[in-house]
Amino acid sequence: MVKFKTVQITDLTDADLEAMGQQGQLIDVRETEEYEAGHIDGAQSYPLSSLNTKFPLDQSKTYYLYCQAGKRSQQASQMLSDSGFTVVNLNGGYQAFQDKAEAEKAQTAPTKNEKEATDSAITETAQETTAPPSLKSRRKKVNYSGMQCPGPLMNVNQELKQLKPGDQLEVVVTDPGFASDIKSWASQTGNTLVDLKQSEKEVTAVIEKAEQQPKDLSVQHTEKGTTIVLFSGELDKALAAFIIANGARAAGREVSIFCTFWGLNALKRPNPGKVKKTGIERLFGMMLPSGPENMPLSKMNMFGLGRLMMKMIMKQKNVDSLPTLIDKAIDNDIKLIACTMSMDVMGIKKEELRSEVEFAGVGTYIGDTEHANHNLFI
Repeated sequence: MVKFKTVQITDLTDADLEAMGQQGQLIDVRETEEYEAGHIDGAQSYPLSSLNTKFPLDQSKTYYLYCQAGKRSQQASQMLSDSGFTVVNLNGGYQAFQDKAEAEKAQTAPTKNEKEATDSAITETAQETTAPPSLKSRRKKVNYSGMQCPGPLMNVNQELKQLKPGDQLEVVVTDPGFASDIKSWASQTGNTLVDLKQSEKEVTAVIEKAEQQPKDLSVQHTEKGTTIVLFSGELDKALAAFIIANGARAAGREVSIFCTFWGLNALKRPNPGKVKKTGIERLFGMMLPSGPENMPLSKMNMFGLGRLMMKMIMKQKNVDSLPTLIDKAIDNDIKLIACTMSMDVMGIKKEELRSEVEFAGVGTYIGDTEHANHNLFI
């Protein structure tokens, strides 16, 4: 039974978090190396792995716990709540905290053109001068509604090549994965994501072309990360993917699994309820496994008999089932990404997939590979 409270970390102001830190109430439950790589000012480090043996703090206080994304802090909150502490789980974690800070910086930081205009206004005399062109007059608008990944990113790249440094491109896209993709793409290319808005029907982004493009956009394999593309919808291959992923996470790596086409079946939730679909989408669904428990073997499936034999042997040998491995991946903050283009093609809806899944496209996966030196296609 859950006894603790959960709030979204982005609902708190910097002043709120600072006050928590000053009063010794802000707790980082990530591993020590993650904490040392970056943390919220004032937060104390108490890794989840050691909470069973040490948490020598005052039970009369309320403690606010965060991890990288929210799963480990949820576990820690339950553990401390059961031990008599009053705790609040800060959902979204350090990643959401960083994303919010970057978004605020992008919105408030003046562009080079704005700074030049300000400097010019200060040095000009009272004589009437010609005002510099406004940003709106230097902004091109395009609409890629109905286009699927990676089409929007490819077109954005081509459009920006035609613009001058400092010019902006406003783009409207109906692919929901574009919201994540464009953030990753902008970070990789050195261009500035000035604004990003997402509704149920579309994503609107404003990108400003960099004054000077990065000299080298090649991937530098210096980061300690693992990325996996799960293309297969077969049980044994999905097992291999999640075994490797959990092993890599245990070794301290940041891990993401990009599930596309048949691999999306591994992300399905049990008993999703009634999901509204078209006739073709329902037909597709009838031919696909209803979830990871029903995925077939790649060899010797024998109309499902082989799968049952495999599960029986795994249980006898104390090998985790695929759903258990997926649960562990989520608990360990492994990023699970569903390819939105594949979802549209195969008639798979968001409601059918686990709530922890992120929805994105190839741009997000490519961004993750930039911070990885271990990339697999299964």
